[in-house]
Amino acid sequence: LLTAPPALGQQPPPRRSQLEKVAAQEELSLPQLAGRWFLVGMASRCSYLMEHSHSLEATAVTVTVLDGQSLAISTFRKLDGMCWEIRQHYLPARAHGHFLLKGHGYGSKVDVVVGETDHHSYAILYFQKGRSISVKLYGRTSRVSDAVADKFEQRARAVGLSEDVTYYFPTYGFCDSADEFHILDGEL
Repeated sequence: LLTAPPALGQQPPPRRSQLEKVAAQEELSLPQLAGRWFLVGMASRCSYLMEHSHSLEATAVTVTVLDGQSLAISTFRKLDGMCWEIRQHYLPARAHGHFLLKGHGYGSKVDVVVGETDHHSYAILYFQKGRSISVKLYGRTSRVSDAVADKFEQRARAVGLSEDVTYYFPTYGFCDSADEFHILDGEL
């Protein structure tokens, strides 16, 4: 009641993106990032994830370095009992460890940051689409140490994602491939 309105023509300061607060892994080696990873956990306010968290499917990812700076990501997961492959291309962005995933249509780009990894056991990645941010924990095996899980939960809290929007994925039932009729190119 006692605050003055902003002066005419004065815009409020722009809201900083949560992703701007996230530092990329300093010693990131894309060749060492390549290979097979398992989605261990995810922190997100995604309504679909909230509604379907009881039916999460084991998810595996294969990372390939294409030209020394961009990544081809193949995600393998079950949908209605069938194995699907979702292919995505992460383009290099403004800084090392930052990538851009272009979707179809206006406003469908996703900013990706490799926040932390030791290259051989875990990786924590941040994804932002619009104002929505999510954090994913990947492991070279389907299970990670308690220390790594704690680190992931701390990183999620640092961008405003609490335990009630943190989900862990099954550690069994992974797909290794999909037939030619179950391949999607683009964004999931």
